Amino acid sequence: MKKEFFLLAVLATSISTISEPKSAIARTALPMRLQHAEGTYTITVPDRNTTRSAFGGRLRLYDVHIAKMFEVTYSDCQEMPEAGSRTWYYFAGNGNIDMGEFTITCELANNIANAYGLGRSLRTTIEYSQEEAGPPISTVRSIPTLDITGSKIPRWLNFVQRFRPVRR
Repeated sequence: MKKEFFLLAVLATSISTISEPKSAIARTALPMRLQHAEGTYTITVPDRNTTRSAFGGRLRLYDVHIAKMFEVTYSDCQEMPEAGSRTWYYFAGNGNIDMGEFTITCELANNIANAYGLGRSLRTTIEYSQEEAGPPISTVRSIPTLDITGSKIPRWLNFVQRFRPVRR
C-alpha cells in the first residue's frame, strides 16, 4: 500500500501536523515555536535528534521544520514581496542546538510553492517582537501548507539535502 503524507503545518498552538490518509485519518503533532524580530525569524523545536522519522515515514523532523520555514516565508512574500528574502535561525533541543542560519528568498519560496502545490491554510501562531516597546505579541496567521505527498516526498528529501544553512 502506497503511503502518502500531507504536510499540514503549524496549528494555532504552534504545532506542525502531518496526516496519513486512511479510512481514519491519523494525526501526529510536532511542537515548534516561531518568533519574528527585526526582519528575521527563529524556529525553535524541543527535539535534540532532528534526523529521526517525523511520523514513522521517510520525512524526518528536520524535513518538516524546513518545510515550515518555506510555508511562512511564502505567506510573508505574498503580503510583502518587496522584502526579497527572510532569514531564519533554526534551533533544536529547546534552543540549545544551533542548526544554522537559512536564507529563503521570495523567489525560491514561490518556486517551492509552485513545485509542490499548497494545501489548506492552517492557523499558525507567531510571536512578534516589539523590541523595547514591550513583550512579544503572539499573532495567529492563516498559513498555506506545502503539499508534500506521494512522489513529491523523495523530491522534497533531495531538495532539503541540498538546501544548506548559510551559516552554522
